[in-house]
Amino acid sequence: MKKNVLFDYQIQKDVITNFKGMKMEKGRLILLVAASACMGSMIATAQTTKVTGKVISLEDNTPVIGATVVVKGTTTGTVTDFDGAFSLEVPDGAKTLVISYVGMQSQELAVKPQMTIKLASDSHNLDEVVVTAMGLTREKKSLAYAVQEVGSEDLTKAGQLNVTSALSGKVAGVQINQFGGSVGASSRISIRGNSSLQRDQQPLIVVDGVPISNDTQRTGDNTYNGVDYGSGLNDINPEDIESMTVLKGGSAALYGMRAGNGVILITTKSGKKNNGVKVSYDGNITIDRVANLSKLQNSYGQGNNGDEYHWQLNAPDLTYQEYAEQYGFNWVDGSNGINDFYDESWGPRLDAGLNLVQYDSNGEKVPWISRPNNVKDFFQTGVSQNHTISVAANSEKASTRASLSYRGQTGTVPNTDQKRYSASLNTSIKLNKYFTYDLSTSYTRTQSDNLVGQGYGGNNPINSLFAWSGRQINMQTLKENWDQKDAAGNYTYYNWNTNYHMNPYFTVYENTNSYQRDRVFGKTSLYYQPFDFLKIEGRAGLDYYNSTAFERHYIDRSDYPEGGFLQTNDKNTELNLDLIASFNKTFGDFNITAMAGANYRDVSWENTEFGAAALTVLGVYTIANKKGDAVTSMDHSHIRSNSVYANASVGWKNQLYLDVSARNDWSSTINEAFFYPSASLSWIATETLPWLKGDGSALSFLKLRGGWAEIGNATTAYRNRAYYYLDTDGSFNGVAQIYKSTTYPNENLKPESIKTWEIGAEFGFLHDRLRLDVAYYHKTTTNQILNVTVPYSTGYSSLLINAGEIQNKGVEIQLSGDILQSKKGLNWTSTFNFSKDKSKVIELYPEMGLDTYGIGWTWGVATQAVEGEKWGSLVGTGFARITADDVKAGTATADQIGAIKVNSNGLAQTESAVNFGNVTPDFLLNWRNDFTIQNFNFGFLLDLRVGGDIWSQTMSHSYTAGTSIVTAENGVRERAIVAGVDVMDDERFVMQDANGNWVTNTIKTDAYSWFKNDVAEYYTFDGSFLKLREAYISYTFPKAWMAKTRYISNATVSLIGNNLALLWVHKSNKMRLDPETGGVSSDSRGVGFEQAAVPSSRSFGLKVNLTF
Repeated sequence: MKKNVLFDYQIQKDVITNFKGMKMEKGRLILLVAASACMGSMIATAQTTKVTGKVISLEDNTPVIGATVVVKGTTTGTVTDFDGAFSLEVPDGAKTLVISYVGMQSQELAVKPQMTIKLASDSHNLDEVVVTAMGLTREKKSLAYAVQEVGSEDLTKAGQLNVTSALSGKVAGVQINQFGGSVGASSRISIRGNSSLQRDQQPLIVVDGVPISNDTQRTGDNTYNGVDYGSGLNDINPEDIESMTVLKGGSAALYGMRAGNGVILITTKSGKKNNGVKVSYDGNITIDRVANLSKLQNSYGQGNNGDEYHWQLNAPDLTYQEYAEQYGFNWVDGSNGINDFYDESWGPRLDAGLNLVQYDSNGEKVPWISRPNNVKDFFQTGVSQNHTISVAANSEKASTRASLSYRGQTGTVPNTDQKRYSASLNTSIKLNKYFTYDLSTSYTRTQSDNLVGQGYGGNNPINSLFAWSGRQINMQTLKENWDQKDAAGNYTYYNWNTNYHMNPYFTVYENTNSYQRDRVFGKTSLYYQPFDFLKIEGRAGLDYYNSTAFERHYIDRSDYPEGGFLQTNDKNTELNLDLIASFNKTFGDFNITAMAGANYRDVSWENTEFGAAALTVLGVYTIANKKGDAVTSMDHSHIRSNSVYANASVGWKNQLYLDVSARNDWSSTINEAFFYPSASLSWIATETLPWLKGDGSALSFLKLRGGWAEIGNATTAYRNRAYYYLDTDGSFNGVAQIYKSTTYPNENLKPESIKTWEIGAEFGFLHDRLRLDVAYYHKTTTNQILNVTVPYSTGYSSLLINAGEIQNKGVEIQLSGDILQSKKGLNWTSTFNFSKDKSKVIELYPEMGLDTYGIGWTWGVATQAVEGEKWGSLVGTGFARITADDVKAGTATADQIGAIKVNSNGLAQTESAVNFGNVTPDFLLNWRNDFTIQNFNFGFLLDLRVGGDIWSQTMSHSYTAGTSIVTAENGVRERAIVAGVDVMDDERFVMQDANGNWVTNTIKTDAYSWFKNDVAEYYTFDGSFLKLREAYISYTFPKAWMAKTRYISNATVSLIGNNLALLWVHKSNKMRLDPETGGVSSDSRGVGFEQAAVPSSRSFGLKVNLTF
């Protein structure tokens, strides 16, 4: 007899297909069974035993078609047929069969001649095992802290293009700020509120056990303008993610001084859950249209004092046509006509029968009419797409998944785009009985030919569309003539205004911001397992990126009147080396899980910039073409650290668990070593007291938990030593000067210290159909790293100190239920996530009298930490109001407290440094619903935020410029107005009478004067909103249909939608701005500001998933 030969049972699986319940004609079925038998006969053995059997589902006893049956330790195997049956020649001496199927729990059973195997669904098991710190897996029931996991399906079923959008609204206590709707926009993630005064408060991102950078690439001043090149986290394709786990508070303690802002663990997809070889295609494409455009008025056009009120006030003897031409608006060349240099809409009434010379009328008078959709017409239909092809293979000794993907986005702003090309590999090989090797790596190239500028800059077309604009502008003529040139071949700069703005089409086609970034990250591990209970891992992780941004300014009247360019290069390399020993063993009633490890980290960052602030020849972007000094700078940092860490968990009878952990960090950024301990305890009461649950029809599960931890928040490089740098802006005769930092270094600087504790309870009701998780946490952050002002006589302008204390406490509730369950009918699962964080600045630096500290600033408005207040007070020019002091002085009554004072002109009086709002939301609530009926699935996600004030640049400038709908509603421009009656009728206004007492206001003014009275508080709105975040409808084709194709084993098609509707905003949001659009900084400095951001997009599309 011949020696046993290898047999690829995947071929047989492909013939049988992967489905059950198919109906086939008798002749074809016979042929398939015969083919299976022929392939099975390819195994020639000296002595074998024939084993027959059937694999069925434990839930409904239906056949499991395509289940893999393998002789353990060999490649001898087969797959089940359409009836779930199998027949296998098993070599004598073989004792065990391994039976597996995707989505079901594998089994290892002793060989018997006749077998019936029941496989249980794996869904419950997946819910019970989660990834924790250092990439280790733990039973969820044994954890004594809050952990929330989001699976692959929840991340991808609505077709979100990036990870941050996919995660938004799906985890309690996680707030994600999306900074506008522009292509590739960055985002900011905060976990359990804000508790630090440092700029970067984003959580640590760990992929497959290795930390990676979630840097935000931006240029500009983080105050007024810049270009947003996106967040590092979004380099990862959501289709490559198996799960995301959010570690909050003490659950992140093993990461020591990097855990202060929480940790997000990402586990990438592998081939381990597959049977044999599978090829998959996951693709989606959406059509993107701008949503939530600011509400603008359409009653008045460009110019000044052009309304009928000023006509009757200033020149009633003229006709309105004559007045409009002579005083309101008349175009000559954009600079020398009647108010044609004005970039405001205080001009003559539109649609009133007037005929005026305009920028596109060739000197002729044409109808002065409104164009209600002119801003909307600027935007185009965008397209977003994600195409991923993956190959996954699994055998007893190896598993591999490889993928290639393309993500592309054409923006709603013309000529803006982004493309991402990615490749990933995840493989694991069992080398022998003792050694296992794995490798996971990913490469992404990001390319953009143009990304739009942001904030108050000439390269941001949004700034000149929504705020400084004319409501009569014909967008079509601007589009058709933006590249108009004169006889000499020079641009004419065709535009409606020459005072400040460029034609928006000229901006997006000539003043471009290109970007390219190459990134590689991954890890490799070698495992040695000398005993079943002991595993030793040597792990190496690398994260590297190299990016180049190139900003071109052909001409920009505001910032680059003579042209210019800037090239910015960034390189970052992070190396992590870990040695980890893991232990898991049961001693009688006790189970001990432990690990100990050491880490070495090395991070290097480099930045170079060069360019020109003016060009000799416009449009030539080389240093040789510079006019004046070149713009150059270089910077770098290098951080190294060493750490040791350990964790132990003791479980008793699967009902009581004690966890302790410790970590010690040594960092080049800090002189001293720092120790971070944690401890937690959990008790599964229903295991100890089974009478609590009875038959499970009421209470089926109850766990109580509590924990305490100390974690840190590290500082950046070179803050404890003097730092010198070159600065060409202060060059002498073209020679760069060396400068010492004006911030005095603190040799004894410490990382921020966060001490946190939490208690919680987990409930299961109705046989776990209803699940509730409630957590209360309290954390205190001390040793805040503050940059405080010192006298110039010290030789420095500021000093770094450790001081200050911020307290956060909050509640998180997760409620989910399988409301309807039916094998053939409707199934409905609903999930609520609720979180409320309350922060308080306990103190800052009382020794120096410091009771406020700046976080961010723009346009005279600051976000600050103020003693006794929540994190993020909005401080600036506010309304002067009646106070208790006025009552005490006898000039006001108690019921007038809070009323706004007006001056003799009827305009609101103001005060400086008024605390008029706070950026922290009151609470967050998300509601996700998923429905299934036979082969159809549909669902939606609602996202609610209540509270959190926002200061809006769009409101500020559009009120001043007269473009906002507020400046023309209710006919306020056509009459004298009274504050509190005609404007701001939700507020009380008071004036002083002849005796100096405050009485109800009756002083008249006009709309122009009112809206020109600049008060920062007036431009602040409550950022509450309710959004339909995402929705989907999917159909999975019947398995019997797919079997007929012979090639496709699974197919699902879905209609998807994202950011579908802004259902509700607070009444103070007068222009109905999207509260999620942000400022010009992607870190803490941008929170609470809206600065002429690109409107968010509403997306509809198609998603297809195919498995071959």
